[in-house]
Amino acid sequence: MFGKDSKKPQSRIDSLIGVGTEIEGNISFSGGLRVDGLVRGNITSTGDQPGMLVISEHAEVEGEIRVHHVMVNGKVLESGTPEQIRASPAVQEAYLGSEEVLHE
Repeated sequence: MFGKDSKKPQSRIDSLIGVGTEIEGNISFSGGLRVDGLVRGNITSTGDQPGMLVISEHAEVEGEIRVHHVMVNGKVLESGTPEQIRASPAVQEAYLGSEEVLHE
């Protein structure tokens, strides 16, 4: 009755990806993660407690997000499988610029 609720989101941030930081690759974390930089890869929470992901207004994430609790203030360009992400016009424009996408 008065036990701890295991579905409650994390109230603390354990890890930070700062402004100006670019990560290319998948990230697995437990606890809380805040992203202020650029992540090109999937973000997944692990561990026995539900994870919390905060995507700030400065952040960009290009990948699949598998986290119990997500707060989005930034920009998620695309979600889906790696193939779907690579095929996305928004992702191609972010990497190549709008003129390159038009000439394919």
